[in-house]
Amino acid sequence: MSKKLLVGWVILSILLISCSDSNNDFDENEYTQENFEINNDAGALESVLTRNGAGVLSISSITAIKANLSKQVVEDEDPQVSNIALEQIATVDPPVVDGTPLRASHVKINGNYAYVTYMMEGEAYLGGIDIINIEDKTNPFVTSRVTSDIVDFTAAYFSNGRLYFASAVNTDELLNLEYRANLGYVNVAAGNFLQNFQLKPIEGNVAVDITGFDDKIIGVSGATGVLGVYDAASLETIAEQPVPDLRSIAYGNNKIAVLSGSEGLAMYNPGDLSVLNRINTPNLASESKRTIAFKDQAILVSEGHNGVGIYDSNSGNALQQLAIQVLPDAEYDNEDVVTNAVSIAGDFILMANGGAGFGIAKLDENNTLIEEGIVDLEGSSNYIQSDGDYIFVASGTSGLKIIKVSKPEARDNFAECESYNFYTGRSNLNVNSNDILAYRGAATLKNLNVGGELTFCGSINIQHSVNINSEGTFNMRGAMAVGIFGRNHDLNINSGSVLRIEGTLIVYGNLNLNSGSTLEFVGNGSRIHVFGQVRQNSGSTVIGNYIDTSNKLR
Repeated sequence: MSKKLLVGWVILSILLISCSDSNNDFDENEYTQENFEINNDAGALESVLTRNGAGVLSISSITAIKANLSKQVVEDEDPQVSNIALEQIATVDPPVVDGTPLRASHVKINGNYAYVTYMMEGEAYLGGIDIINIEDKTNPFVTSRVTSDIVDFTAAYFSNGRLYFASAVNTDELLNLEYRANLGYVNVAAGNFLQNFQLKPIEGNVAVDITGFDDKIIGVSGATGVLGVYDAASLETIAEQPVPDLRSIAYGNNKIAVLSGSEGLAMYNPGDLSVLNRINTPNLASESKRTIAFKDQAILVSEGHNGVGIYDSNSGNALQQLAIQVLPDAEYDNEDVVTNAVSIAGDFILMANGGAGFGIAKLDENNTLIEEGIVDLEGSSNYIQSDGDYIFVASGTSGLKIIKVSKPEARDNFAECESYNFYTGRSNLNVNSNDILAYRGAATLKNLNVGGELTFCGSINIQHSVNINSEGTFNMRGAMAVGIFGRNHDLNINSGSVLRIEGTLIVYGNLNLNSGSTLEFVGNGSRIHVFGQVRQNSGSTVIGNYIDTSNKLR
């Protein structure tokens, strides 16, 4: 496999360097660190993370749009996918090496940190790794960055204070390395890289993926490369198996899943690398990166123009095929409409569909498709990775998007939430002055206007503005987000109206408290963060116990 196989791929990883004269032994004194530049300067790194595009993300429901078109009824200008709410919280600009912006290749999350690897397509060997502190969901920041002019970093795995990585190394510069494909590691402490990069050559031109289990590391290299299991402490080889045209690996259910572009999907015994079963999948285009992911006993495969294939990892039977969806009347270059990567976020399947953007699908417990949609995200989607409350999407040279899934924290005694219906209505919600409405679940709206009384339990995101009109009352229990950073998307609490909240409120625009309005926090531990201005007119009231993480309320 040539280094080009990694073009357009996005993954997380680490930086390294040292060397090995054999597949099992390191010579720690063989190389210096001069080709690997570590930057731990918080001031210098502050500028690489921006708020451009931060705010509530619209999630258009392809399922609802098709249903409306089939009925020849225009129900809503943009129906939204139900039961999920997303916010883009930041964009990370990629490292620049020798004047060339790099591309994110992989992301690995461990605890309060995300590790992002970068590479450069083509013949140049340029790479980097970022460590991002994600403890505060309103304020992520890059703590450490490494760049290299001799190594592409393609994937990462974190365990016991070490960041392990897969890479391609310029052996014209490091002449003692037997192969260009290398695995390696570096120790990490308090969000900073330490200078003990180590490399281990494995057969092939590019190590394309890495993961692990227990005290083992699993790595693969492409084309004429290998699948290998290695000791995590020393990287000594435990077992290796030649497999052609390797693209991706995943570990789950005590199995190693391996995707080959020419031989399809195979399940291996992690003990001796014997083949448990094989699954026929479509042949993949050469020089293309694809990813796989476990969902319970199912295995998901990104299959280029075919979308995502879902297979039973035990029987090998095909369970479902998720085609790439596009918005009606949208124009795309068909060559760019390919599923590059797939990931799981709870009940949702996330698809990086290249020029067709960020796709989303929901399956039931029988892996039957319930709903499909498209997330309104700027640029193409070349890689996607979800972990916990976070989703990372790489968009070519446009940077890495950090997205969080809005989830409410557990709250007590605010409303009879379990008795309410799930919200499945339109994206513009208007509560008239004589209405008393109550809903639960996760919802994304375009606009919200409350003139009567609305109670909502769960997560509600409003992409544009919220108006709580005179004498209106909005009772919110859970997580609420409003607007997009840098735009005139405000939360307006007007005279005689009340916003009562138990949970978390994030306003990406301005918070306007007009005279005679009330913002009430219920219980203890509620939080508010306002990215814009707080305009608190005389006669307005803020009551209750709350934590103002933006320090803007008075």
